[in-house]
Amino acid sequence: MTKIRLCFSKSGSLRFIGHLDFLKVFQQTIRRAKLPIAYSQGFNPHMQLSFALPLPLGMTSNNDYADIVLEQELSTEEIISRLNSNIPEGLYIKTAIPFEGSGAASLVSVADYQLITEINPETIQPLLSQEAIVIPKKTKSGIKDTDIRLDIFNIYENESGVMLRLAAGSGRFLNPLIVAKLLTGQETSTSSIIRHDLYRQDKEKGLISLNETLIS
Repeated sequence: MTKIRLCFSKSGSLRFIGHLDFLKVFQQTIRRAKLPIAYSQGFNPHMQLSFALPLPLGMTSNNDYADIVLEQELSTEEIISRLNSNIPEGLYIKTAIPFEGSGAASLVSVADYQLITEINPETIQPLLSQEAIVIPKKTKSGIKDTDIRLDIFNIYENESGVMLRLAAGSGRFLNPLIVAKLLTGQETSTSSIIRHDLYRQDKEKGLISLNETLIS
C-alpha cells in the first residue's frame, strides 16, 4: 500500500458543485485513470480517498489536497499523467507526493485566502491592531459572542491583492467571509475569494504547506 498526497487546483464550473458531488467527480476521475486505488473493508467498501478541507460552494482554490491509497506502487509522474488525461475541465493535478503518517485532514490548521474584491488597504492595520474582535458566531450550542482575533494570523498585501491567513482545521476554523466583511463593511460572496494554500504546524519550522509534506 502506498499513500499519495495530491495537490490540485479547482476552478471554473466545478466551483458550483458541493463537496459530496465533487467527491463523486474525483472518484470517477480515478476510475477513468485506472489507478490501482485501495478500498476499505466491510459490507460497503469505498475508495480510500479523503480531502484536507472541504471547499465552500462558489470558491476556487489554487492549491488543494486529497489523500489516496494505492495497492500498487506507481511513479508520481504516471499518477499525475493518468489523472490529468481523464480529468474534467476546472480540475488540475499539480503534484503527487508519497507520504506516511497522518492524513491531510488531521494536519491542516491554517489557510491562506486571496481576496479579489475591492478593499481599502487602510482598513487592514486598524483591524490587526485590535486585541479582541468579538462577533456573534454560530456554534454547536447556538449563536454566541466569540473573540476571533486569535484566529486571524495575518492580513497583508502582495502583487495578487489582499491575503488572509486564518485558522482552518478541525480544532479552530474562521470563515474568510467574516473577515472580508470586517474589511469591506459589506457582505462578500465566496466567488470573490480564492483559497490559496493549506498549512500544517511544525514545532520547529512553523507553518509548512501540505505540498511540502514528504515521507517522514
